[in-house]
Amino acid sequence: MNRVRAGIIGAGLIARKKHVPAFQKYGDQVALTAICDLNREAAQSAASAFGIPGAYGDVAEMLSKERLDLVDICTPPQTHAQLAVQAMEQGCHVLIEKPMALTVGDCDAIVNAARQHGRKVCVGHSDLFYPPVIRARKMVANGEIGEFRGMRIFLSTPTDYMTSRKDYWAHRLPGGVLGETGPHVVYLTLAFMSRVLDVKVHGAKILDFPWSRFEDYRIDLIGERAVSSIVLSYGSNQWLARVEIIGSRALLLLDLEGMVLVKHDLRELKPARVGLSVLSETAQTIAALISNWARYATGHGVSTHKAIVGEFVRSILNGTPPPVTAEEGRETIRVLNMIVERLQAEPV
Repeated sequence: MNRVRAGIIGAGLIARKKHVPAFQKYGDQVALTAICDLNREAAQSAASAFGIPGAYGDVAEMLSKERLDLVDICTPPQTHAQLAVQAMEQGCHVLIEKPMALTVGDCDAIVNAARQHGRKVCVGHSDLFYPPVIRARKMVANGEIGEFRGMRIFLSTPTDYMTSRKDYWAHRLPGGVLGETGPHVVYLTLAFMSRVLDVKVHGAKILDFPWSRFEDYRIDLIGERAVSSIVLSYGSNQWLARVEIIGSRALLLLDLEGMVLVKHDLRELKPARVGLSVLSETAQTIAALISNWARYATGHGVSTHKAIVGEFVRSILNGTPPPVTAEEGRETIRVLNMIVERLQAEPV
């Protein structure tokens, strides 16, 4: 195979804004030949807007006519398992937008179908492909911060993005808006802490939206010798994504909006040491900002979906493992379900 034939199921915002442009960046390796949506007009609109040859309102029709190698699923998560199995039965590899599914049982159905039909599954854990996260994982693996001791994650999602919108689809997920952004903090944790043994959760109701159960979440994911402490805030009008990695010899401070990673190494609270630490962190931040500016100025801005699509396509062409496996997607859902179960016991 010299070029992968791909089709997308789902013509909504995530497909139009992230997935279609990502596929079209790799025209020499993949041909995006079809898009399908239950709303056929939406599929036809997307096909016209992006120059996609085929538009369909029925998945079975697309799969039978297009002879696809890869199907990208950009539909609501409760449909993922059925669509993924259907595509693999027709010989397609599958890319699934996060979350992989809603239940571990649905994830198992996808994993089993992949094994049965010899197909690859990749889950869209896009935040793993931010440059600071890639670099941090390498630094931890290489022992640059000593022994991994834990981490902290803070995500702020503006209230008007999901929470204040009564009809937003995420409110119908288990855990509400947590089901939409929660997978990010879980798989980021699992990238550094391989196994979560237990969870502790507290949800706080702080806004007057009856369709939203909580707008502030405090979560501890507990491993064997480390803890990931998480804050998810939906009560501000700010975007923020920060990750702190704790090592025995140093800390890593990641800003996923600004694409900055800073190594913090302050072992003595003496004026000279504090000053040198501040200078070092400032220099690291300035260097990252200059690098980011140069990347954007030359048209090479960060696109995590572009990265994951490119790596998955290459894994199909080269016969190598996908960048995010179905098993990794399943583990994320296992932990997320633990969080939701604990939240259901929380008083409102």
